[in-house]
Amino acid sequence: MKKHLLMVYFLILSFVSILFYAYPTHSYAGEQCPNASELAPVSSADKPELLHALKTIIPSLYPGKEYSEWEVEKALMLAESKTPYVQMAESLCGKPIAQHSWVVKLRFPKLLPSASLSEGVIFVAKHQEKGWIAWYKYK
Repeated sequence: MKKHLLMVYFLILSFVSILFYAYPTHSYAGEQCPNASELAPVSSADKPELLHALKTIIPSLYPGKEYSEWEVEKALMLAESKTPYVQMAESLCGKPIAQHSWVVKLRFPKLLPSASLSEGVIFVAKHQEKGWIAWYKYK
């Protein structure tokens, strides 16, 4: 009987964990997922504006001397991308948010030669009132 109850407990715990991770309300950056109705539509024509906004966004997300120098390796609009980042964004905050977002891959030269330490990835979207916002940061 104890084994049966223990198995039921673990099944329930697993199910709750799956629900929690399958439908998160927060990104791993600790910020709440943006509201899709508050996001502006994006197009490839927005790229210069986004790259300019990163001059403010990056220092706020990555404080510290080792992050003071950075380069954009790629900036891709997720709605037109076929990368795994599309599925990642959709699983973090849902398809409507992903369709309004860009993925930006960063390189921090001061942390080279380490490939993993010198890389950063953020998801950004254009809020109708606040302008460009980062809603996810990996490393």
